[in-house]
Order: sequence, then structure tokens, then C-alpha cells
Amino acid sequence: MGENYYVGLDGGSGSLGWAVTNEKYEIQRSHGKALWGVRLFDAAETADERRGFRTNRRRLDRRNWRLELLQEIFAEEINQVDDGFFLRMKESRYLPEDKRDKAGNCPELPYALFVDRDYTDKNYHKQFPTIYHLRKWLMETSETPDIRLVYLAMHHLVKHRGHFLFSGNIDEIREFHTAFDAFLNLVRGEELGFERTFDEACYQEVERILKDEHLTRSMKKSHLVKCLDARTAAEKELIGAISGCTVKLSSILEDGELDTCARPKFSFSDISYDEYAGELQDILGEQYAIIESAKAVYDWAVLADVLGSYRSVSEAKTVLYEKHKTDLQYLKKLVKQHLPAETYKEIFVLSSEKVSNYAVYIGMTKKNGKKVPIQGKQCSQGDLYAYLKKNVIDRIEDKNATKYLQDEIEHGTFLPKLVSKENSVIPYQIHLYELNRILENLQDRIPLLKREGDRIRQIFTFRIPYYVGPLNGVYRDGKETNWVCRKQEGKIYPWNFSEMIDTEVSAERFIRRMTNKCTYLPAEDVLPKNSLLYGKFMVLDELNNLRLNGEPISAALKQAIYQDVFKRYRKVTQKKLLTYLIREGIAGKETEITGVDGDFKSSLTAYHDFKEKLSGIELSQSEKETIILNITLFGEDKKLLQKRLEKLFPNMTEKQRIAVSNLSYKGWGRLSGRFLEGITAPDPETGEVWTIIRAMWETNDNLMQVLSSKYQFAEAIERENDTDEKKEISYQLIENLMVSPAVRRQIWQMLLVLKELCKVQGMPPKRIFIEMAREKADSGRTRSRKKMLIDLYKKCRFEERDWINELEQTDDSRLRSDRLYLYYTQNGRCMYSGDPIELNDLWDNTKYDIDHIYPQSKVMDDSLDNRVLVKRVYNGEKEDRYPIEKSIRDARHGFWKSLLDKGFISREKYKRLTRTTEFEESELTGFIARQLVETRQGTKAAASILKQVFPDMDIVYVKAPVVSRFRQDFEFIKVREMNDLHHAKDAYLNIIVGNTYFVKFTKDAGWFVRKNPGRSYNLKKMFSSGRVERNGETAWVSGNRGTIGTVRRFMAKNNIIVTRRPYEVTGGFYDQMLMKKGKGQIPIKTGDVRLQDIAKYGGYNKETGAYFVLAESDGKKDTRIRTIEYVPVRLKKELEDGKKLCAYLEQRGLKNPKILLKKIKIDTLFRVDGFSMWLSGRTGKQLVFKGANQLILSQEDSAVLKKVQKFISRRKQDKMIQIYDSDELSEDNLCHLYDTFLEKLRSTVYGRRLQAQEKTLSEKRDAFVALRKEEKCIILNEILHLFQCQSGSANLKLIGGPGNAGILLLNSDITKCQDICIINQSPAGIYEQIMDLKAL
Repeated sequence: MGENYYVGLDGGSGSLGWAVTNEKYEIQRSHGKALWGVRLFDAAETADERRGFRTNRRRLDRRNWRLELLQEIFAEEINQVDDGFFLRMKESRYLPEDKRDKAGNCPELPYALFVDRDYTDKNYHKQFPTIYHLRKWLMETSETPDIRLVYLAMHHLVKHRGHFLFSGNIDEIREFHTAFDAFLNLVRGEELGFERTFDEACYQEVERILKDEHLTRSMKKSHLVKCLDARTAAEKELIGAISGCTVKLSSILEDGELDTCARPKFSFSDISYDEYAGELQDILGEQYAIIESAKAVYDWAVLADVLGSYRSVSEAKTVLYEKHKTDLQYLKKLVKQHLPAETYKEIFVLSSEKVSNYAVYIGMTKKNGKKVPIQGKQCSQGDLYAYLKKNVIDRIEDKNATKYLQDEIEHGTFLPKLVSKENSVIPYQIHLYELNRILENLQDRIPLLKREGDRIRQIFTFRIPYYVGPLNGVYRDGKETNWVCRKQEGKIYPWNFSEMIDTEVSAERFIRRMTNKCTYLPAEDVLPKNSLLYGKFMVLDELNNLRLNGEPISAALKQAIYQDVFKRYRKVTQKKLLTYLIREGIAGKETEITGVDGDFKSSLTAYHDFKEKLSGIELSQSEKETIILNITLFGEDKKLLQKRLEKLFPNMTEKQRIAVSNLSYKGWGRLSGRFLEGITAPDPETGEVWTIIRAMWETNDNLMQVLSSKYQFAEAIERENDTDEKKEISYQLIENLMVSPAVRRQIWQMLLVLKELCKVQGMPPKRIFIEMAREKADSGRTRSRKKMLIDLYKKCRFEERDWINELEQTDDSRLRSDRLYLYYTQNGRCMYSGDPIELNDLWDNTKYDIDHIYPQSKVMDDSLDNRVLVKRVYNGEKEDRYPIEKSIRDARHGFWKSLLDKGFISREKYKRLTRTTEFEESELTGFIARQLVETRQGTKAAASILKQVFPDMDIVYVKAPVVSRFRQDFEFIKVREMNDLHHAKDAYLNIIVGNTYFVKFTKDAGWFVRKNPGRSYNLKKMFSSGRVERNGETAWVSGNRGTIGTVRRFMAKNNIIVTRRPYEVTGGFYDQMLMKKGKGQIPIKTGDVRLQDIAKYGGYNKETGAYFVLAESDGKKDTRIRTIEYVPVRLKKELEDGKKLCAYLEQRGLKNPKILLKKIKIDTLFRVDGFSMWLSGRTGKQLVFKGANQLILSQEDSAVLKKVQKFISRRKQDKMIQIYDSDELSEDNLCHLYDTFLEKLRSTVYGRRLQAQEKTLSEKRDAFVALRKEEKCIILNEILHLFQCQSGSANLKLIGGPGNAGILLLNSDITKCQDICIINQSPAGIYEQIMDLKAL
């Protein structure tokens, strides 16, 4: 066996840094290479987009299937009248010259529907201008209509049948009380307002206001606020939501933290609301139900607006058609009378994408007296209104003439469209009402409708439940992809679905497939989120943190609160809790409640539901859990749920079953029943066997504390999961991990690198130190500190000083200083003495200092919640003691409370300031454990896999903030944007920092605290003083001659291997948008030759390439040329056959092609004339690359570049931001960095392919010098793009250069290249194979 070694890993969403050292922290070498490196890879995306396409495809297939069934019913009767009718409908997609009749000839009259002598399409459209006119006529006529007309109406109804979001009949759907009561009940249940009861007159007034089309959205809100007597901000904002106004989540849910989420505001009237509704659901979780209920009220109002006073859609739409017609006549007359003839043409004829006129609005114009469709996107109603205001209203002086136009635009009712996004709110019941009226009106005159009426209704209402899924699956990897359970084989129809499919079994299979696994026991299913057991856990996990006047409560009091408060109230607020405590004589009015953030977030929802709705039946805990599970599984199908309940609980009355089926339980928790009630450990004091939920009930420990070393639950969980079976590294290990695709890819790349390192070293490492970055999330725009402070001070009244004016005069950049920011959040006073701080003396370190409330020696917490600005004398006296002295707490309590109430400090900061007790052993353990224990699922998943592969190896978690602090303390500069090497250096530092913590504390912080009672430890000084050693193993020796010397020696090196994961592209074949006729690369996907003509029917653009091949073919004058050709994704499988691939290349224009290299993947490493780059794609006949040469700068230039990047980062939030003295960016430094970049282009490998950019920078240096510092930073950031190892370009327009400089391109014909080769690298890059493309 060889020498022991360590491996450090630094995982990111698209990178893996790795390093191998011996026990002295020296980077090891093998095969002539230093063993540290970076593995780059594209972050894996979720299947959301592909799932969306698949769902849409399936929806269209099912719609076509329903239309086919409808056609089968009508076929015989229609063929007797017109045997070419269905063929003409099918042929309607073709241009007149491409249409074919039954004989295969081009028909004389190229109509789509009717070719009777006395009735053609012209007659049809004259009689029925829209399909709604036909539907209305069929509901009312006393004639016997042509069967073809009936089919057209039925076809339209089945094709556009509306949504299925609501249950009930048309009267219930149109009933305002239904939607509004559901909304009020949810809001009241969450205690967000509207506790008052409203009489019928109030309901009628609210209904009238919402339906009033003459009121704007803001006017509706104003009227409703008055009508409903809305008092709180939440009530007013909810009213704004149902009125269609833009509203804030934070105001609705009374949670200020929502202001910083990715989607802090929304409006139901947004045209893109449906696109971001999913984001809101992710942000709010269960509370999204409130938004849904508000949307239902808004949709009701929109539906009322669509239908007006009419009962059917067709009646409303025909009136709308006439309104549009009248408005158009008015507008044309107005323009003709008051504006030039050219303006008339501009508004009604011109078809340019740059204008939002009437022609573009309707997508139609006139050419040579004929109506022709406009290619391209239609403009919105809002765009048209803006155009008319500017080009009609503003240009006509007679305001009386334009008053009607002005009023209609203001109310959004001018030129209404029949097809609009508002149609999406129409439920199927409205269309079903019309279908029934047509059938009832005509069934006595048309026998077919009487005979087949029920089947037509079934076709219309039939839906394959989402939990049944696709009826026909395919086998993949030996498994069927669908989960449907059939009762019998045979063709499925809407009318035999229940006889053919076992919906209950199918539903259970589906939900079980979708159910997550327990966070701690991966083999166990999680509990429903509304499970009684899980609800108890959630309440206890929150309640166990409760403090009264800073003191923890007893377990007995906690249990009493649970029984007397949580079991009494659905939602427990601090006010209700305090009232209870006062009534019981436990607390007074001034008692301060801390430990919970505002009101309690958890509740016993299911407990209250069962108490209220199932009081007349005895049910065990297990039976209640079964009911909750069934509601969660089948809750969206009420009939199926009631059927299940009847089967499982025959003693339950029908009324009780209906009440239960109306409960809405959605979502799943993160823990299993086995975890909460099956894992056991002894009580530390009595030895009695406890479960986790019992431990949380009998003590005041939350889950993290229960899993600490105080108990033995962690060991029990490890035993439960331990398989004692060493596994080989294979993809099957991670295939079924319940983690995101991005994390799964990280772990797989990590395993590949480790497999290679073990092979090179001949044995597994002694320890692995692992740190994985969080997955990126859009946190939204950062809020300005200045704006936040001004908003806070506006709410307060300070007479002694004009704080707002003072802040408005202060640059935002100055408030980036935490010292000044703390000054303003403390109202300019010392936090411990309360004395005013002179602003001029603020920066004098002899007078004022920043103190850490929780001492840094105990916890590495540099957050603002842990820091206060104080007189230096107090900081010196406090030292490492905690809590804060009683005299200070008593004197400053009122001051701190006022800062909390006004929003200047957080509740957490207030809790730390006012706490009266010392740190408990469990807390000290926790502080250390924060540096040692990982809670993120991705890292834990990676560690669990590593443990299976290397069961005897130590796996040590390393926290990024700890390593970052180490970097700062020892001044190791990291500029992420400069190169990719920092990933490997981070991995190296993970070994240093991780091993030092590991040796000092082992994995068990509790062991250290217990074995060293009273011993002080100092996390802050761990690397700056003394030695860290245990059992003869030295992890760190402080001082310049200690361990840091070795670390500095290796951190100064850049001999780092960088590899990139090559891959084949999968997914979409091309851009999904069908191009207009004459444009596109690929014909419409069909076997029909007629649609292959792109000139007539358009095509798809941007064909996606899966990979490339190296081909040799005939050139000019009997020469052979070598080209790199792409293979499209759509033909990838077919072209795996070499002969077919050659035939395909011949179609592309190659003569006598021969395949020299069958597959060149994306991100393959090329070396062309000494310049390394990764293949990333193609454009036209050129290949696109990204650089593979890592930029190296001096320490000084790196420091300047880091400051430039900080400025660029701030500028993304504020384009007007300036550079201040505190940024430490001098003209000389910026010019020197420019010269450094220029020299890199002149004298290094970059000059081999970036000669043009060297010339530009050389010629434009004077232009650069003349720029302002802010502009210099922008240009330097752009120049950096030339050196970065990613696809991109530099915009050098500020210095008179090109806008897209530095794109790495190579002609696909490589015949003339002097030196071109491919370098195939192993995952770690230790092994490589060079292939000379000229020599193959």
C-alpha cells in the first residue's frame, strides 16, 4: 500500500475542483502532472421544459382523439349528404393549388367546407360571420339545419371546451357567492382579515363593482375597500388582487421577507401571469391557496365580463362582434374626417412589425382588394390603445369627437377581440350548457342527435385523470414508462373508460411514483404534509424554541400550550398565546415572547378539520391518517375519493363523506412516519426508550438538537441506513437519488474523478473533504440600503434631527460600509450606552468599534444580526462574555425594543441582545457543529454515496464561509471571473481547513465540549495561534514558519489540470416557432410531400446538432478535403448507420464522403496551431469554440481586477453608480491592467487567434485613457471576456472597437490547417489521447 493521502473536493453547479495532498498538505504528483484540477460541465437542467412540450403534445393528441370519435358518430350521416366534406376539412391546411379531391385532382372550387351549387363557403361566412353566430343559431332555430353545420358547431365545442378547474353546474359556476365565500373562508382561516360578516346587500354591491366594465382596476379597488370596510394593509391588498391590480405578496401575507423573493409582486391581469404562477406556488407553498382563491374571484369577474348579462358564450360573443364592428366603423369615420389619407393607410393597411396599428392588431390587411394574413406576431390590445392615443387622440383637436374613443380605451372595451386571453377563464360548464341546448333543440328533428346525444356529451366531458396518465406506455430499460392499471384489454372510449381502467390502483401507483423519500431514511416514503403526526412534529419543532423574557419555558408548559392553545385555535398568533399565558397567571402584559418569528407558522389543521367535520364517528389515529393519505392522494377527484371512503369506512355517512372529500390536503412533508415513530434511542437521564417525536414532546429540544450528540438518534439512523456492503462506482448508484438533476450530475462527475484518483494512487484516500455550492436561485434585485433606511425613517417621527434629508444626501456607496449602516440602524447611538455618536468621530477606531453580540471565539457569525456599533470601551470590557451584562440589558431594553418595533433591527438581533442565560452545552456544540455538519441535501447525498463506495474512509464536510474566512485572513485573492483555477485552489484549502477542524473537534463537537468542561476555545484564532493536534497527528502549526508556508507555496502555483465534460446534445430538434413562408431550414415535420415546400408553408429554424463527424470528400481539381460536419438531433439514431450517414452528407453537398471520425462531441478539446479551445457549436459553415487557456495575472493585477468586478456587480443593480475613493480604483491601476491585457495578446498564446483584438487594443489605447473611470471598468470587464473560457464576445464600442470582438471561429473545412488535433482527456485529465486530424 502507498502513502496516506487526502482528497479535497469543491463542487459547484457546473464545476468540480479537486486536489490530492499528503498529510503535510503537499500537492502530490503522478504521470508527470500535479494532482489538482478542475472538471467543468454544463449544469444539468430539470425536465420542466421537456415535460411541458410532452404535456402539450399529449393534450393535442387527446383532443384529436376526441375529434376523431366525434367524426365517427357523424360520418355516415354526413357522407350521405356530402362524401367529400371531411376530406375538404382535412385539406384546408393547404394552399388552393395544393388541395386534392377524392380523385387526387386539384378541385375547381378551392373551398374548405361547402361546395354545393347554392351554398359555398362564401354563403356560409355571410350567414355566420363567426362560429359563435352558428352556435347561437343552432340553439335557437326552429328549422332543421344541415347536418354539416351541426357537426361544425360540435367540432368547435369539443375542440375549445374550456377548463375543468371548477366542479358543479353552470348555475353554481356563475354564482358569485360560491367563489367569494371560498375566498373569504380561506382568508379568515389564515387570520389575514375580513373577520366581519357581510350581509346580502354587501355581497350584491361587491358583485356589481367587480362586474362594472366602466370602472378601471384601481377604481374597483377603491370602491371595494369602502364597501368591505377594509382596514388592514392585507385586506386592502387582497381587494387589489381580486380587482386585477398589481399587489405585493408581503402585504397580503404580512411577511416582509417576501419583498426579497424572486417574485415579490403579481397581478392577475398580467398577460404573463400564467407563466409565473408556478413561481408564486414555489415561493408560498401551502399559502398559495390564498392566491388561488383570490384568482377564482378575479376569474369570476372576468367571466362575468365575457358573458355580460347573457347565459351563453355565443350570445355574448355575437354581441362583442357587433361591438367591434361598430367601433371600427366609428374609428374609420373619425380618422377620415379629422386626419390625412396617409394616416388612414398607416392605421388600417400598413403591415409592419414596428407599428401597433389596427392591421397588426387583427393580423390581417388588404392587398389588391383582398384580405391577406400578416406574417408575424400580432400586437396586444394595450399596444393598439397606446398607438391610437398617440396617432389619433393626440392629433385631433376636437376632444368631443374623440371622447367616445378616449372613454372606451380607458375602460379597455374598445375594439374587443373574440379570441383573447380572457377566454381561458371560461369553464367547460358554460360550453356544456350550449352543447346541451343545441342537442335539446335539434334532437327531435335530427334522429342522430337523439340516438348519440349521450355519447357526444361523454366525448365533450371526458378527461383522462392526471393520475391515470398515458394509456399506452413504452418499455425503457426493461420498465414500462406508464403506470395505468387495466381491468381488461381492448379499445378505450369515454363511455367504457371505467370498465377498462382501474382508476384507484392507477392513482395510487402514480402518487407513489411521485412521492419523495424521507430526508434521513431514503428508503421510506414521506408523510403527507397534513398528516396528524407530521403536523404535531411541525408545531413542536417551532414551539420548542419559545422563550419568555429570554428564558426557555418548561416542557410541562410547552405541553399545556400545545393542548390548550394549538388544539383550540386553527392559527396561533403571539397575541393569542400571550392572552392564554396572562389568563393562566404565567405571564404579564409586558412579558416578551421570543424564539418564534412573529406568529406561529405551523398549525394542527387536520386535527381541527376532524374535530369539526367528523365529530359523530369514532376513528383511531391510524384511521384518521389513512383518510388524510387518501385526501392527499385522490383529493382532486371528489367522486373517486368518496368511493374510496365508502369502501374503507362503511360506517361513515354520506354527509360525512362529502364533508371529508371537500377537504383540500396537498403536498408532502420531508420526513417519514418510520423516522418520527420508528427510530428509537434511550432517554439520556432515565434510559427509557424514546422515539424522536416523544423526545420532542418530553423536552424542549427541536429536531436539530434531538439529532445532536446529546441523544443517540443519529447513530440509530446511521445503523438503519447502513448496508455494510461496499459498492463499485457506477451510475446506478446515483440514478434514483432524490436530488435535482444538477446535483446528480455534480455527484457523478465527482465519482468519476475519485475513481481515477484511486486508480492513480493505488488505494482510496484516508479522508475526503467535501464542499458543495448551493444551487443558484434568482433572489431578485437587491434592495438599496439607502432606500430601506429612508422608508424606515419616514414611518417614524424624529423631531431632534432630519434623518431623511441626511440620508438623501448620503451616497449609496457610503452605506455599503457596515459601520455607517449600523450607525443609522441604531438611530446614531451606541448600542450599549445609548449615548449619541458623533458622525465625524465614527471612523475613529480609538472611540468606536463593532462588537459581536455572540462572541467570535464561540461562533463564526459576521452577519449584521450579530454585530452592533458601540463605544470602544464597552467592546474591551465585554471581551468574550455572554450574555450582555445585566446593567446594560436593563438600561437599554426600551431602546432596543423601539428599534425592533420600528423595523431597524431584526427579531433575531433583539433576541441575542436581550437574552439572560449563558450558552448551554448543546448550543456550544451547535456552534462548532455548524463548521462540521452539513445540512444541505446535495452534499449529504454525495457523502452517502461516497460512504457506500468507501465505507472505511472519513468524509469531512467543509463549510464555504469558513474557507472564505481563511482566504481573507491570509490574503489569498480569488477572482472568479479571471479563470477556472480557483475551484482547484478551493478544493486544496478545503483539505487544510477541513482537516484542522476535524483533528481539533473530530466529527463530534459534543465530545469536545464534554471532554473539555470549562475549557475555552476560540474559532477566530484557530489558525493564528498555537498548534492543532490530536493523538500524535498535527493538523496546523501557526506562525509564518508553520503550516502556512507550505500552503502559500502551493497556492502560488498554477500547474492545475482543467478538463471539460464532452457530451451529445439531446432535446429539441429545432426552434419551436414555425417561420413564415419562404423562411426556415427544416420543413414541417410530416410525411406529406406538399408541406415540404418551405417557400409555401415555411419551416423550422436553428436545427440542433447532436455532435460532429470528421469527413473526407472530393474537392476541386481531384483533391480530397476534410470537413467537420454536424449530425442533427432529429436524425441522430438513424445516422448511427455509416451508410446512411454518408448518404445524408451527400444530400448536404459532399461528394463521395468517407467518415474518418464517427463522433466528435460538444466540448471536445481541440488544439489548433498551438491554441487550445473547446468545441461549443456552429454558425453557418463555421465552428464556434470557447477558449481553453486559463488567464494568469500577477497578485497586484488580480487585486485590481477583483475591485473592477465588484464595481461591475454593483452596476448591474444601478446603472448610474459611480466609483468612489473607497473603491480604491486609481487611473494608473486601471491603465496598467489594460496594458497587461494588451501584453497578453501580444506575447502569449492568445495572440495566435486574437490578433485582431490585439490590434484594436493597441490602436484604441488613447481612447481608453480618455474614458471616465466607470467606463474604464466597463471596458476592462469586456476585455476580460476575450480571455475567459466560455462562449462569448467583448463589446469594445466604448473605445471605438467592434461590438462582438473575440468570438473564436474556425472554418469547418480544416484542410488548410497546419496543426489541428483533438485531445481526449480522462475525467481528471491525468490520462489523455491526442488524435491528429490531419493524419487520420
